[in-house]
Amino acid sequence: MNRKCQKGFTLVELMVVVTIIGILAAIAIPRVFSYIRTSSTAEVAQDAANMVGAISGYAQSQLQSAAALQAAIDTKVATPDLTGTGEISTLIPQVQLPKDGHFNYVISAKVATAGPSSGDVVYCIKATGRSNAAVSGGIILYSSAASTVAGWDGHINRTAFVNGLTTLTGVSAGGYCAADGTSTATYAG
Repeated sequence: MNRKCQKGFTLVELMVVVTIIGILAAIAIPRVFSYIRTSSTAEVAQDAANMVGAISGYAQSQLQSAAALQAAIDTKVATPDLTGTGEISTLIPQVQLPKDGHFNYVISAKVATAGPSSGDVVYCIKATGRSNAAVSGGIILYSSAASTVAGWDGHINRTAFVNGLTTLTGVSAGGYCAADGTSTATYAG
């Protein structure tokens, strides 16, 4: 009897292929989201570095004591739409964020008592993701001094943000930032 040559895949072969695709997707999708979150933190690194530079220029032009500068800068905020209470741009007009910025910033300042900036005003800038950020409510820390503590990449700690968290769970103190996002007078690695 004539049997025609049938071409195609068996059900088992299709199930194996679908399983392999599922495993690859389970591995790749979280990594893609992590990459997107990590790349969006570049905005914080740039904005915070610009703020620290502008504050430094302001400090040099004002010839204030470290304590007076700390009092002037501590708890100031920076928002893209300038709606924050205590905007730093009212004190330092050069601090302007892009109108389509993804983060709001709170600056915490202290006079350092230990570490490489002892006697100077040091900053911890806490960036919180706006509704248009990769993680709405996600938090990133920026220290005016670089750190090598676990989780810190120089001046920035993006651990919680990259993990999609809206709290500072698992974040280590580093530079002049405490684990809660406020500045500290002592230096952590």
